[in-house]
Amino acid sequence: MLKALLVDDEQNNLDNLEFMLMHDCEGVSVAGKVHNADEARDWLSRHSVDILFLDINMPGETGFDLLKSLHQPNFKVIFVTAYSEYSLQAIKASAVDYILKPVKIEDLQFALERVKKMFTSTLAIEQSQQLLHQLLQTANYNTLPKKIALPQLGGINYVDVEDIASLEADGNYTIIHKVDMQKMVISKSLKEFDDLLDTHIFVRIHKSYIVNIHYVKEYSTLDGGMVKMRDGNEWSISRRQADLFLERMNHHSLSFKKH
Repeated sequence: MLKALLVDDEQNNLDNLEFMLMHDCEGVSVAGKVHNADEARDWLSRHSVDILFLDINMPGETGFDLLKSLHQPNFKVIFVTAYSEYSLQAIKASAVDYILKPVKIEDLQFALERVKKMFTSTLAIEQSQQLLHQLLQTANYNTLPKKIALPQLGGINYVDVEDIASLEADGNYTIIHKVDMQKMVISKSLKEFDDLLDTHIFVRIHKSYIVNIHYVKEYSTLDGGMVKMRDGNEWSISRRQADLFLERMNHHSLSFKKH
């Protein structure tokens, strides 16, 4: 029985993958589930594992960063990713195993069969480790873009992504609220920004608002739910988006343990 560690910053992804491995795949057991690179390193320092199911774009360190920090890992890696076209191209080129999100049972079973065959051949394991090493040498560890190109009358305005505090829908337009209190009106819908920006950092809290969690000051459950930003703006948060928002915030915040 092969033992697997699952690494993903979203609890739903961990639970869904664990369910499929337990009910639809043979010869593998879930030995652990963790949410980020730090937790994975700590877990791996105390346990052995045969397979690492690894998300790539996580808050803080990426999956690539985690692997680069480990000294001669002796497990097989299966990347599980929905982001970063560059990273996916690098993975395909290196011929290591990957699964696209949302995970399909047949893709998961196929990847596992490849891994099982490798464990029957010492040469195959060595080749797999070489491919992984080559990938880590060539992959772009800073896969997320630093700037966003915003169309303006007469040209393009290049804005640092980290300078965007929140975004507000205004019909078919979007009002960008920057950290320096400036506003920009862009002829793109909020959905287009939602599809473009990193959803680990820019969270859709309402049909009309996206917030950069790095600039959230306070969350209030009063008045139906409000998110207060460091620049003074206050945005309504829908009930169905509250759980996702809090999950993202918890990954970036220190919290006291509940007794």
